[in-house]
Amino acid sequence: MKVKAMIKQNNLLREQMTPSNRSYYEDMLLAMRASSVDAVRAEELLLEAAELLLKGQAKGKNAKQIFGDKPGDYFKDVMDSVPPRTPRSRLKNSMMISWSALTLLFGTMGIAGLITQWSGGPHELFGQLSLFTLVVVGAGSILLVELIMKWMASLSEDDSPKPKTFDIKALGIYIGIAVIAVFAGIFLDNLFPVIPVSPWVSLALAAAGGLGLKFIFFPS
Repeated sequence: MKVKAMIKQNNLLREQMTPSNRSYYEDMLLAMRASSVDAVRAEELLLEAAELLLKGQAKGKNAKQIFGDKPGDYFKDVMDSVPPRTPRSRLKNSMMISWSALTLLFGTMGIAGLITQWSGGPHELFGQLSLFTLVVVGAGSILLVELIMKWMASLSEDDSPKPKTFDIKALGIYIGIAVIAVFAGIFLDNLFPVIPVSPWVSLALAAAGGLGLKFIFFPS
């Protein structure tokens, strides 16, 4: 069972609990999900605990009688046995995003360039690259991922978007940035040097980028 399916099942089980048992269980849930335990294993343990609590509840027992006085004690041994996660620095995350975007750019240019050559099309279309494009792709990918992550964070556990008030100020800022980026692309692209890049070189750079992602950012 996938994590999302287990979370939905967990929500259904919580609805069957008495208010006091649910409050106690949710303290257990928050502690577990904030721990370093693998997400799949964490949800499996939470489901087992929820089912155990409901069985005890059916027999007239409350959460404290089943798990103890403190909600955090039941999973303590499991959580303590897992080494803490090493947080990836914000700088390293940004570098990984830009690296991935540029790797994808070179891969796309290489494949499209070869297809264009073999079909007899204009090879110049995918055979040159502006430094401005490199800068925009590298920096713009970070902004795009940040926006996506903020949107994902606004989703609830059951994937239903939370209602949010309309922010006219934020809309104006985004439109302003978009307009500036368009005009900057028009005027600045001609000011930056253009580098001729053959499709095979693009593919080689994409392959190097892929290896870099593997050995620099995901070594294990």
